[in-house]
Amino acid sequence: MSEIVEVDARGAIQLPRDLLAAVKPHTRFVLEVQGETLVLRPVTALLFWQTATSQERAEAARQWAELERPAAPLIPGMALRRDQMYN
Repeated sequence: MSEIVEVDARGAIQLPRDLLAAVKPHTRFVLEVQGETLVLRPVTALLFWQTATSQERAEAARQWAELERPAAPLIPGMALRRDQMYN
């Protein structure tokens, strides 16, 4: 089956519903670019958190916490007072 689709100004591609009739909602795909051809392949591997041991998840959290963060303004002490939080 061939269907013509168009890329909009934001770079989004709208696919006709009848092309996706066999695809369940929230199915994730990997997009492969092969020259001028785009190929969508369903993601079949489980996510990291679904397969990692508790030790692996803890190590990943430690590594994430050690990443450099962009500079951000400090939160003034007044903003942390309980009476200010609920206003």
